[in-house]
Amino acid sequence: MGVDVHREPFTAVGIGDMSGDVFGNGMLYTEQIRLVAAFNHQHVFVDPDPDPAASFAERKRLFELPRSSWADYDESKISSGGGIFERNAKSIPLSPEIRELLAITQESLSGQDLVRRLLTTPVDLLWNGGIGTYVKAGGERHAEVGDSSNDPVRVDAREVKAKVVGEGGNLGFTQLARIEYCLAGGRMNTDALDNSAGVDMSDHEVNIKILLQPLLANGKLGLEKRNRLLVEMTDEVSRLVLADNYGQSLCLSLAEQTLPAGADLFDSLLDYLVASENLKRHVEFLPDAQELAQRRRDGKDLTRPELAIVLAYTKMGLTRYLLGTDLLDEAHLQHYLADYFPKPLRRRYARQMEEHPLRREIIACQLTNTIVDRLGIGFVHGAIRDVAANPEEVVRAALGALEVLDLEPFWQRIFELDNRIGAEKQYQALEEVIRAVEGIVQWTLLADVEIGDLSRFVDTYREPLLELRRNLAELLPVSERKRFESNRKRHGKAGFPDDLAGEITSLEYLTSGMGVIDVSRTCGLAWEEAARHFYALGDRLKLGWLRDSLTELTKRNQWQKIAATGLVMDLRNVQRQLTIAYVRRLEERKDLSITAFLAEHARLVKRFDQAVWEIRTRMPSLTLSSGAVVTRLLVQLTEKSQV
Repeated sequence: MGVDVHREPFTAVGIGDMSGDVFGNGMLYTEQIRLVAAFNHQHVFVDPDPDPAASFAERKRLFELPRSSWADYDESKISSGGGIFERNAKSIPLSPEIRELLAITQESLSGQDLVRRLLTTPVDLLWNGGIGTYVKAGGERHAEVGDSSNDPVRVDAREVKAKVVGEGGNLGFTQLARIEYCLAGGRMNTDALDNSAGVDMSDHEVNIKILLQPLLANGKLGLEKRNRLLVEMTDEVSRLVLADNYGQSLCLSLAEQTLPAGADLFDSLLDYLVASENLKRHVEFLPDAQELAQRRRDGKDLTRPELAIVLAYTKMGLTRYLLGTDLLDEAHLQHYLADYFPKPLRRRYARQMEEHPLRREIIACQLTNTIVDRLGIGFVHGAIRDVAANPEEVVRAALGALEVLDLEPFWQRIFELDNRIGAEKQYQALEEVIRAVEGIVQWTLLADVEIGDLSRFVDTYREPLLELRRNLAELLPVSERKRFESNRKRHGKAGFPDDLAGEITSLEYLTSGMGVIDVSRTCGLAWEEAARHFYALGDRLKLGWLRDSLTELTKRNQWQKIAATGLVMDLRNVQRQLTIAYVRRLEERKDLSITAFLAEHARLVKRFDQAVWEIRTRMPSLTLSSGAVVTRLLVQLTEKSQV
């Protein structure tokens, strides 16, 4: 939303009190919170116009008490007209300030009616840090909710006017209420997603203790020393956990961004999860195909709470699959095990990590989180569908691509720009990364590149590709260089530092870069020279335009998507093969130009040029069939050039 909660004040209503760790920590997250009201099972707290600094200090004081309730709040710190009231009061007189806050004219309300009003007050954040289910869907009955004690105060989701809901507590909303709230324009995850850091922290704690237990048992590590070590690692484990949860939430945001264009992929993924991963739509309250189609006609789609369910089933399914493969035992991937643990353990107990009873489970989860959170909920499914590979091949190729592109530092630089540039711009940059990885995965799998040994694959491509990326602007033909510089300036104007803007711009060229390296290796040619020939041929034959046009085509179904992907990869292979053929002809004729090389097959080149001219001048745009025709002409040209 573009709001920096550490710099910009925002209003909040809370469920809970400062004695609760969830509510309390949430309400101490930033000094910019203007907590206008909160309630627990006993009291209703109302502060119509709070001073952020003074109220923060008072909340902190309560949080640090051994026990507290809203009755302990210093009423002198409450703004004019506010107060602390009994939740079970029959009648509470309302000051003009409270009436203005609630946008009502009644001069009094019962405690229960006041709670209902607070739940529907228009604020920036509704923070649930308490116990109980306070919001249901309009079509649900109170008896279906299973929390009879809160029946008198429960409201329907369509009445909630908060812009954002955070669920620190469990089941503050029913799942149907979450969906209804989001369809009405609200923003929220699920309690499972908002609470997952606590579970993640517990997992780390248990796995660390399992790691150290044999050392305790054989006397090589004393209990007191172990406990000191746990304290020492607390902050780093917290950072690891928060990074996991940042990535998971970001994954949902990217899914929301890509849904309009990727609806077919999500529909296919849902069908797969139903058929193969025991997802039951009615149990998880996911829409059927007919309901989803109606939503899309209304300009809506899967909501964030629904995407959270799809994310969970996708991760569980992929983790389960990986546990049945040998991929988890590959030497090159063992750093994912080490990365799970804090640095002191990596330095001191590397051998014990290799013997951890849950080693494979930890690696499987780490790989799943890396692939799904970084590349998208539908990435693996889409790749399987588009290139007819199995999940292990896709994961192997994706992990190889991530390392070849050396993306971790790049991602961190994008994340460091939070609240410094618009979130939409960050999403666009991250989508460029996903497209680059997707292209390399397709190249790797469709060109039958050897990825059985990931170490060899990474060693072969990583350094040359990084060098190519650093020097790309100098190696591109003049026309393409102008486009490159124009895009780099566009990213710079969006707020990215100059060097990062260049890195973002270079991403779209990296799949082709794999072809450059293949030419270099096949022909024994310096990669710089291979790149110049490669890009010059592509420029002459308009291959970049053809690939972009095919990629941007609107695909009505998965078969059209598969067909377009196949044509794009055929064009990449054409560029690679033609460049190899040209370089080999150069060994015979040092002065042979690309024009002269293509003139050796003048009839095919003329037919191709004529077809491209007709598409660009006489048709609204390239189509799948016209793209297939020109690609076939280029394949014929490639075959002739190799004779």
